[in-house]
Amino acid sequence: FVVEYGRDTDPPAADGRLDGPTFHRNHDPIWSAVSDFLSTQTGNVLEIGSGTGQHVTEFARRSKHLNWWPSDIYDSHLKSIAAWREHSRLENLNAPQRIDLLDPDWTWTGGDGRPLAAMLCINVLHISPWSVSRNLLSGAGRLLKEDGRLFVYGPFKRNGSHTAPSNAQFDATLR
Repeated sequence: FVVEYGRDTDPPAADGRLDGPTFHRNHDPIWSAVSDFLSTQTGNVLEIGSGTGQHVTEFARRSKHLNWWPSDIYDSHLKSIAAWREHSRLENLNAPQRIDLLDPDWTWTGGDGRPLAAMLCINVLHISPWSVSRNLLSGAGRLLKEDGRLFVYGPFKRNGSHTAPSNAQFDATLR
């Protein structure tokens, strides 16, 4: 089960940008968790499952020293990401590409062939088949530089309980 923004949520704006309500709640906390590491890095960062494109656009704005590469599986999301990119006019935000983590040999295109400094995967793993998690980790092992980082975020549980009421509500809406 996967959420497709625009089909399962409000339709896009006239310019094609989709709006994910979770972005407004979680982009600052996510940034606070990843910014210390990213501030010391150079090179490429790949976001897996960029959805609306809001997170990757905001994070590219906050770290102009990194090259950001958004991705998704849905055409509607790729169009929204492209619209956010156009709207932002950020030079370090690259065109979105289709990546399907159901493929165990997935890869990305872009950059200069160097390993990635980091990968982000926000609100994907908890709504996808187990093989997606397995293939994400395998791909991170292949594509990240030796001291690179894979960051994942979602309404995960600890000891069987959600860590915040908003995560429990989000999880319930997905089900």
